[in-house]
Amino acid sequence: TFGIVFEPIPNLSMSLDYFKINLKNAIVNGITPSVVLGDLAQFGSLVTRGPEDPNFPGLPGRILTIDQTFINLGAIRIQGVDFETRYRAPVQPWGRLSFSLQGTYYLRYDAQNPDGSYTGAVGTTLGTAVTGVTPRWKHYISTTWDQGPWSATLAQTYQTSYTDQQVDLNGNPRTVGSLSLWDIQGSYTGFKNWRFALGVKNLFDRDPPKSNQQSTFILGFDPSYYDPRGRFLYTTVSYTFK
Repeated sequence: TFGIVFEPIPNLSMSLDYFKINLKNAIVNGITPSVVLGDLAQFGSLVTRGPEDPNFPGLPGRILTIDQTFINLGAIRIQGVDFETRYRAPVQPWGRLSFSLQGTYYLRYDAQNPDGSYTGAVGTTLGTAVTGVTPRWKHYISTTWDQGPWSATLAQTYQTSYTDQQVDLNGNPRTVGSLSLWDIQGSYTGFKNWRFALGVKNLFDRDPPKSNQQSTFILGFDPSYYDPRGRFLYTTVSYTFK
């Protein structure tokens, strides 16, 4: 990896980091039943069957279990760029504003197949054996106002759309829409060593984009990047020992 840091104006910093990771002997979650059953020539060893039914000679016995323990699927090659910028505006009579952005752009996320070939997973989960999304671009943006012991933060989590794990009813690839969630939090630190905060996650109660993934027990969306609780209010109280 290597990076560049810019500070073009006071209170503004920007950084750009390129990363390249080659991972060998990668261990991932168990392969999904749909993928195992779709390629028994490759994954048949993960299927345990009962004895052959004498009423149907020549046919394999019924499936008892499918092994979904962790499995070694070879190597993973990852390349991308991390971008970060921060800015603190001058103090005003009404307080001060701060801005920050952290984003990642993936150039490559290739996973090795059992036959030695590689399949790209950036912006697509089509036909993948495990859960998880690697969007082409994702970011976290926040704006914070503070004055004395008071502060408030508005933040957005965003990721681009991607190709779904299964094709649609016509056999064509389908697109899972982009995801944009907003959070808000206010805090007060007017008492020595104490911090009180009140916030809302998923402020606009946005539903996740629909997905036909079958890698988890939750269907209809991908829970690897969406909290199924939707919008919720929370509060925290913390004390720092000094």
